[in-house]
Amino acid sequence: MRVGLALIIGAGTLYLTQSPWTFAWLAAVAATQLLDLRLTAPMRRDPDFVPDRAQERVYLASVTLNVLVYSAITPLCWLKGGLEGHLYALLVPAAGLINVALQAQSAPKMLWAGCTPHALYLVSLPVLSILVEQDADVAGMAFVAVGASLYLAHLFIAVLRNRQAAVALDEALGEAQAARARAQEASAAKSEFLATMSHEIRTPLNGVLGMAQAMAHDPLPRRQRERLEVIRQSGEVLLVLLNDLLDISKIEAAKLELDLAPLDLHDLAAQAQEAFAPLAASKDLELSVRAAPELAGAWRADATRVRQILYNLLANAVKFTERGAVAADLFLDAAGQVVLRVRDTGPGVAPERLDALFERFVQAEASTTRRYGGSGLGLAISRDLARLMGGDIAAQSTPGAGSTFTVILPLDRADAPEVVGPAAAPAEVAAIRVLVAEDNETNQLVLKTLLGQLGVEVEMTADGHEAVEAWRQGPFDLILMDVQMPVMDGLAATRRIREIEAQTGRARTPIVALTANAMSHHLVEYAQAGMDGVTAKPIELSRLVEQMNVALSGRRSGPVTGATAAA
Repeated sequence: MRVGLALIIGAGTLYLTQSPWTFAWLAAVAATQLLDLRLTAPMRRDPDFVPDRAQERVYLASVTLNVLVYSAITPLCWLKGGLEGHLYALLVPAAGLINVALQAQSAPKMLWAGCTPHALYLVSLPVLSILVEQDADVAGMAFVAVGASLYLAHLFIAVLRNRQAAVALDEALGEAQAARARAQEASAAKSEFLATMSHEIRTPLNGVLGMAQAMAHDPLPRRQRERLEVIRQSGEVLLVLLNDLLDISKIEAAKLELDLAPLDLHDLAAQAQEAFAPLAASKDLELSVRAAPELAGAWRADATRVRQILYNLLANAVKFTERGAVAADLFLDAAGQVVLRVRDTGPGVAPERLDALFERFVQAEASTTRRYGGSGLGLAISRDLARLMGGDIAAQSTPGAGSTFTVILPLDRADAPEVVGPAAAPAEVAAIRVLVAEDNETNQLVLKTLLGQLGVEVEMTADGHEAVEAWRQGPFDLILMDVQMPVMDGLAATRRIREIEAQTGRARTPIVALTANAMSHHLVEYAQAGMDGVTAKPIELSRLVEQMNVALSGRRSGPVTGATAAA
C-alpha cells in the first residue's frame, strides 16, 4: 500500500516540479520498504512474537528511516512546485502524521519513531523557504510555521486523549470481564451447591415419603391414618419446593432441556380436571378445564413442562380463590398457536403489582406467604418454561374481580399417533428376586419395606463393588442400582456387570437406576452405561413398580406385584 501511495505522490511531484529527483526518491522508497519487510518478517509470521530490546531498536530505526525517506519528497514540492507545491508539501506529512498516529497510538515508542520525522518536515518547510528563497516572505512563512505547530499540538493532544480513553476502556472491559467471570463462577457454584443439596435433602425426604407409603398399606386406626396423611402431604409439599428450586437453578444455568414427544392436550385437560377437582370441591368452587375440539390429536411438546405450567396456574387460582369459579380453557388463537387461559374470581392483583408476580420469590402482597403459603416460584418458573418453548405468559387482573393468566405456546402438530398420557397401573403378578445397591441405611430400609410388602425377595448391598460381587454369586431377576455410592458408583458397577455378561455369555440382568439426578443428559448417560430404566428419588412406589415391569418385560421370571403399589 505504501509503495502504491508513493507512486501516486511521485507522479504528482513529477507533474508539479518536472524534477528528475523524483525518480531517485521513488527508488529510495522502494529500497527502504524492502528493508522494512525483511526486518519485520518475524513479526508478520507470528502475531505473538515479542522482540528483545535489540530487535526493538532495529524496528524503531527502520520506522524512522522509512518515514524520513517517504516524506523527503515534501521539500522538493515546497521549493519547486509553486503554490500548488506548497499545498501538496503540507498535505503529505500531515496525512502521514494522522496515519502513523492512528496505527501506533497503543505503542508509544513506535508512535514517536513514526511521527517525529513527519513533524520535523512540516515545521521546517517555512524555515527552508526563508533559508533558500531570496524573496521569501518571512512574516508569511512565520505564520505558516505557527499554524503547522498548532496543528501538531492539536494532533498530539488528540492522540494522547484517545490513547487514555482506549486504556480506560480496556481497563473497564477487563473489569467487566472479570466481574462476568466471577458471576459465572458464583452461578456455577450455586448450581453445584443446589445439586448437592438436592441429593442430600432427597435422601431423608425419601425416607419420610417411602415409609409413609409403607405405613399406608398397614391397617391403621382412623386417627393414625389422618396423621399419616398429614406427614405424606407435608413431604410432598417439601418435594414440590425442592423441585422448584432445582428448576430455577437449571434455567439460570441454561441446563434445562425440553423432552419433546407427542402430547394429547385433551388428555392433559382431563387429567388437570381430575387432579384439582377434590381441592376445588373442598372450597365449594366451580372448576372447569376444557380443551377446544381443534386441539384434538397429538402435539409435539414437553408434556411434563406443559403440564407443570397448567398445574401451577390452576394451583394458584384454586388456592387464592375463596368463592366463585376457576376455569381453564385450551384453544388455538388466530395465528395457530396453542393458548392456555386460566381465569378465577379471586381477590385480584393491583395493576402496579402485576409485573412483580413473575419475579422469583415475589408474591402479590407481603401477607400472601403468611396467609396462603408458597415460595413465589411457580409463576416465575411458568414464564421461564413458556419462553423456553418459544412462547410467553401474561396476566390481567382487576382487584376484587379476579385474574386471568394467558400462556401462548407455539407448538407443532406431532406426526406420531401415540400420545403421552397417564402411566398405566401395573398388573398383579408373582414375586421376583431383586438385588439392591444403596449406600444410605434409610433408603435401604425404605426399599426393603416397600418391596417386602409386594412379596419381592430383596438382597441389600452398600456400594457398587459389593453389588457386582453379589451378582456374581447368585442369579437375580433385577438390580436396583443407586448412582452415587462410595467405593464404586452405580455407573461403574453397571458397566462392569455388562462387561462380564459379554465375556461369559451370561444372560442380561435388567438394571434400574435409583437417583435424584434425572435430567435428560443424565438419562442418556445411564442408558450408555447399560441401565434399562430410571426411578427418581424420592421413590414413588407405583412409578418404581412401573419401571421394574418395563425393565423385566424382556425377561420375566415373575413380574412385580402391583395391587398394593397402585394404592
